[in-house]
Amino acid sequence: MVEFRNGEPQWRKDIVVWRQVSNEIRKRIKSGEYRPGHMLSQNGVSQEFGVAPNTVRKAFAHLREQGLIYTRVRLGSFVGPEPEDEE
Repeated sequence: MVEFRNGEPQWRKDIVVWRQVSNEIRKRIKSGEYRPGHMLSQNGVSQEFGVAPNTVRKAFAHLREQGLIYTRVRLGSFVGPEPEDEE
């Protein structure tokens, strides 16, 4: 869990930052703060946590591997599960 002090994230030195971001997003999904279909903005997450976009991309990739989020080209990333394609 990422702890915030005075609006700034306090990063643990023993865990890489992308994993800490991933863990925090996972916690928010599991708690219901981020519900299925919630859009996760790479820029928004980058700004909230004060990290580089590449750090967020790594966190999102990890969350996708776990099936917690899915990404649609040109639309963005969303809290899963990924819906069935409608045809």
